[in-house]
Amino acid sequence: MTVPVTIPLKRLSLLLSLLLCLPASGAARPLRPAATDAIDAVAAPLALPSAFPPDLGEIVYRKNGKSSVQVFIIVNSHRSSGTGENGPGTVQAQVETFRIGEWLIGQEQIALLLPEGFFGREATTPPVPGAPGRLAGEELAAELTDTSAFVNAELLLHRNYGIGLQQIEDRALYRQTRDRLRTGLTGAARLEPGFAAGLDYLQKRRLAAMLQNVPEAIAGEYRLGRIARPKAMLTIGLAHLADLIGYLETGRIQLPVPATEDQGVESLNAELELVRQEMGVTVIVPRTLCDGRTTLQTARVEPEVIPGR
Repeated sequence: MTVPVTIPLKRLSLLLSLLLCLPASGAARPLRPAATDAIDAVAAPLALPSAFPPDLGEIVYRKNGKSSVQVFIIVNSHRSSGTGENGPGTVQAQVETFRIGEWLIGQEQIALLLPEGFFGREATTPPVPGAPGRLAGEELAAELTDTSAFVNAELLLHRNYGIGLQQIEDRALYRQTRDRLRTGLTGAARLEPGFAAGLDYLQKRRLAAMLQNVPEAIAGEYRLGRIARPKAMLTIGLAHLADLIGYLETGRIQLPVPATEDQGVESLNAELELVRQEMGVTVIVPRTLCDGRTTLQTARVEPEVIPGR
């Protein structure tokens, strides 16, 4: 007899947040998170670069720090998809994400941002000269607290620092995963056998696609002269953290297709390009998402809405 698989609504809501958010030199010292709980992955931080402000967060993975090509991955938290409201810890996590991005722009001269779930009319929004720059603390918090209009740390970095935006999502995978999540949240699909496994597979494929697109996104903008250095920052939902670290550790993406999936869905077994190319990779978790399991759990539950996505 087949036993139906159920997924709590809170877990489905967490998964939806991933869609609608829209080492120093030498051996890497990655964390080894359990695949079922990214929260526990945020343990003792690695040795920080000399100027990185520890009050903003922790570097939980770093490799190839001397490479000329670098990607800085900032983990994030987002608004509720159901109400559009900020959950506990959301605003502070967004504030810290903005400040981390601000620090990277100043210290690493980064001019390219690769946000998860970004779908503009164009695949690329070039850097904008003459942006106003730093936001004061109260003004920044007020902008991110105001739910009357959609705003997040990524959009504020673009607006205030003119940093370019580049889309790295696979649009088909994004929409397929989004549609399955919405079906699970509003209907009985979550009770069907294989729903959880299929959804998990799609989420892993989305993450894999984004990571595989990073090297060309950076190289393309650098070739065009839109960025002066082959560096970028990437923002991504916290619940991707365990899979992200796993891919970076092994240097491969190995995803068998669940037996319950439709024919035509392919398994994936490939080298992770940014590891193969020996790019520098740094993963940063904002301080609010590091301090306290309870706060972190709450911040992960409520997803964010991007109108029109």
